[in-house]
Parts: sequence; C-alpha cells; structure tokens
Amino acid sequence: MMTVRPISFFSITASLIDMFASPSLAAGPEISVATWSGVYGNAQEAAVFKPFTRETGIGVRIDYYDGDLGGLKASGDRTWSVVDLERADLDKLCADGAIMRLDTGALLGRQAADDFVAGTVHPCGIASLIWSQAIAYDAVDAKKQKPTTLGDFFDLIRFPGKRGLSVSAVGTVEMALLADGIPPGDVYDVLRRPGGVERALAKLDTLGGAVTFWQGGDGPANLIDDGTVTMSTAYAGRFLRPREGARRPVGIIFDRQLWRATYWAIPKSSPDAATSHRFVAFATDSTRLADLATRLWFGPARNSGVAAVPQNVREDLPTARRHFRNALQIDASYWREVGKEVEAVYAAWRGRQPN
Repeated sequence: MMTVRPISFFSITASLIDMFASPSLAAGPEISVATWSGVYGNAQEAAVFKPFTRETGIGVRIDYYDGDLGGLKASGDRTWSVVDLERADLDKLCADGAIMRLDTGALLGRQAADDFVAGTVHPCGIASLIWSQAIAYDAVDAKKQKPTTLGDFFDLIRFPGKRGLSVSAVGTVEMALLADGIPPGDVYDVLRRPGGVERALAKLDTLGGAVTFWQGGDGPANLIDDGTVTMSTAYAGRFLRPREGARRPVGIIFDRQLWRATYWAIPKSSPDAATSHRFVAFATDSTRLADLATRLWFGPARNSGVAAVPQNVREDLPTARRHFRNALQIDASYWREVGKEVEAVYAAWRGRQPN
C-alpha cells in the first residue's frame, strides 16, 4: 500500500516561492534602457517606458548612467539594450563601431527621415528631443525695460547688473561670436581659424568683469533667485517648466539660441536587437515625443512631433518657429577635435576675472 505524506503549509509556501522566483516563470521579457536621471528620466518613464510596457508586455529596466558609458561593455544582466546619447558620444561610438547603424526608413517609414529637424538625422541614432541654451533674465528687474536680444546680454548700460556664464566654453564662445555679429552659419568657420577663440574672449571681455560663473543646470536659477545676476546663459527648459521653490520670475531670450539633440542608439552588445529596434521605433513616435516635450519643455526632433504638441505649449518651445529661426546647432565634431584646447584657453580667461 502506498504511503501518502501529509503536505504541510510550509512546504506549499516554499514551493510557491520557488515557482515565482524562477526567472522562466516569474519574469517576462525585459530590456535595459540607459538614460539620464532626474526630471528628464522621470518624464521618459511616464511618457515612454511605461506606455511601451503597457503596449508590448515588455518590461523596461532603467539604468541611470548619467554619462558613464561603461555599461556598453557590461555583460550578463547589466548589458544595455538601448542607450540615450548626446551627439558627441553618438559620433564617437558610431565611428568606433560600438553601436549599431540604424535605418530610419525601415524603423519609422520611408518618409521618416524628411520628418526630422535638419541636423538631427544620424546613421547610428534616432533623434528624440532638442534642448537649448538661451539667456535667462530677472523679470522683476526688467519690468521697466525688457531685454529681447542676445546683444542686450552684453549691454551693461541699458541693462546693468552682473551676468552669469557657464564654467564650460561649450556654448559660451559660440554665443560670444554670435553677439559679435558672426552669422550662425559662419561661427565654426571663425572658431577654426587662428584668432577665432580669442575673438570670442574679446567679446566676453566687454562685460568688464561683471561676470559670475555657474556649474550644473540649476546654477543660473540659483544666481537669479538670490539676486547675484540679472541675466545668465542657461538651459531654457529649466525655466520653461514650473520651478519648485522659485523666488523670482524669469524671462527667456531665444535670440540666437544654441541647441543640441538627444538620440536613441542600440549597442552592438544588445542582448535582443529586435526588441531594441522595436523600443526605439516606439520611443521616437510623434505621440511619444509630443508627450515628452509637454513634460520637459524640450522640442521634439520630428516635425510631426512638434505638430502633436498642444498649441499652448508648442509656441513656447525652443523649437517654435519664432524662437528657432536663427538658432545654431552645437557642432559636436568641433568640440571633439579641439575641445580640450579651447576649454584650457577659456579656463585661463576665467582665472583672470575678478571674484
């Protein structure tokens, strides 16, 4: 006669735990997406990652890498499926063969390439958002007379007060040449010629030492809020979206703004290329880009994405026609070629400024 052993509550519980802990039974398909943290990453989670999971059933594991590209060489569970890159890193990784070449037409449709803002199509990445450096000013201080042009940033007579500049030369020397009368299309030609960087610094010298330097995206807001400066170069999105704890209203001058784009790329080591391609197509859909733009106040890299943004938001974005007509795209290749040398010259100039 067969003996039947009684099954205890604890053995049943242990079996259930084992079953649900098993990756083959408990965990569904998943991709690892490397992106930036903070407000940016939170907006992506709400506008892209969660909707992607709802639509496809594929989970998204977020890896906030914040510039450290070591995950491209990782293996096993930490290998990235997709990564959000700026243009300089995208160019380098593409040239090194570390990321896949992407066919925009195959992913998004044959006419898709024509839908992207000029300057954002890349052989190894699909552009997502456009963000910019503009001029922020203290709107309280400007009640009597409102600055409207880049030239006003350098006019200490009509608009007295200290000015905020980034500790980085990127965007600073370009801005100085634009204010010195160089057309946007000629700025990098001038910078590449002997004396070009010196000309930019000479224009900065006209500020007469009335300069305070900022570092980090919140730097300009802090300088304006505490009354240290009346105007500052700044990342426009930081002021277009609501600011928690803001102590002073701020206006934005978009005249001759400087812009950059972010791109989705797929590492060569991606464990599931088909799913990665599916994610990139979803993340760069016009609806997703419009949702992101509304949350971040960045500009969609696709014209159809711009059209999908609500009218009350669209006209205030950096990419609105009235703001974008004389904008200049930061040339990543220039900064890759001579960035260290220009930063050193600019650092020396900063060191000569009074505290």
